[in-house]
Amino acid sequence: MAEIELPVIVTAIANSELEGFVAGSLFTQGWNVTFRALDVVGLEAYLNTEGLALKNIVLIYSPDLPDISPSIIDRWQLQVRNVIGFTNQDPSGSQYFGIHSIPKDITELASIVRGSVRAPLLRSGFYSPEVSRRSYVIALGGASTASGCTTLAMNLAMELSVLGRATLLLDADVRRPSMAALLGVRKLDAGDSWKVIAPQLSAGELTQERVRTLEDYMKPALSDFDFIIIDLGAVEDLGESLTDRRWSATMNHWSCDNADELWFLGKADLLGVHRMEILVKQFSQIAMKAKTSVLMNMKAPGRRGGDEESVFLAAIAPLKPRRVFTLPRDARGPLKAQRERATLIEVDDRGTLRKAIAKIAVELAE
Repeated sequence: MAEIELPVIVTAIANSELEGFVAGSLFTQGWNVTFRALDVVGLEAYLNTEGLALKNIVLIYSPDLPDISPSIIDRWQLQVRNVIGFTNQDPSGSQYFGIHSIPKDITELASIVRGSVRAPLLRSGFYSPEVSRRSYVIALGGASTASGCTTLAMNLAMELSVLGRATLLLDADVRRPSMAALLGVRKLDAGDSWKVIAPQLSAGELTQERVRTLEDYMKPALSDFDFIIIDLGAVEDLGESLTDRRWSATMNHWSCDNADELWFLGKADLLGVHRMEILVKQFSQIAMKAKTSVLMNMKAPGRRGGDEESVFLAAIAPLKPRRVFTLPRDARGPLKAQRERATLIEVDDRGTLRKAIAKIAVELAE
């Protein structure tokens, strides 16, 4: 897969409290500040160091740095990877490049910096809160492969559409896309937009090219649909979210900062709980705007299921999820749907799994 070089952080912030907040917050998210400039002389001496890989550097500055000027920042933004400025003044109309208001908290800071990580694949400004949106966005990620993300995403989207909610289903598992095959839809990855596959339901598949123009793809979706359901696939390797270099992680980053909810799916067996514990440990350290919920899949009936649920709930406790869902074990319905390339409501509307997913959809649509 295509990779981009890992950026490094250089700060040029006069206010020690702000610099400490920036450096300390980024450290908790997996990044280290490699140099802290106290003035322009020190900054330029470091950036002019022979052999320094300027294209790897993200420069974070404040306009109150001694001897700083817009022309100096303009010069360096052409040479380093990206420039981010923070000011306690109104940034609108400022002559400084890449200037933002001082982040209110670590979540906002992480969102801004995560956006810069993906440059130049994503244009700066995509993470602006000014983007008009109508959609409620839910991204689904599995604690491991075969957690049931795709099955849940497809059927949840279908149930929402049956309830009269305009819904977009996105296959963002760029390493293992499968929705087109499971739904019997051809060329889901072709064209400039998504395809209508049922009344009130559209679907699309994210490719590397679409990731490169993600702003153009997602902006109209956010304003056109009531719900956007995103299948991220397995996210067990996204613990170091800020430092993930692969283009394939872009939608995971976007979901952390733009989705309303991020749902983690895991199975209730021994290995499933173990992998969920690893994922929870990683994500409990990541600052993100999306609220986290957890879904336990394939719950066994009776006392065994109750015991599994108790162990599962203990494993996810550090994440402090907003909501916890359970889905029953039901192999027959999904297998029939797969054979017929359809959703559960079309082939097994009385099945226990279909009823459980329909119940979740009704709760979301209320």
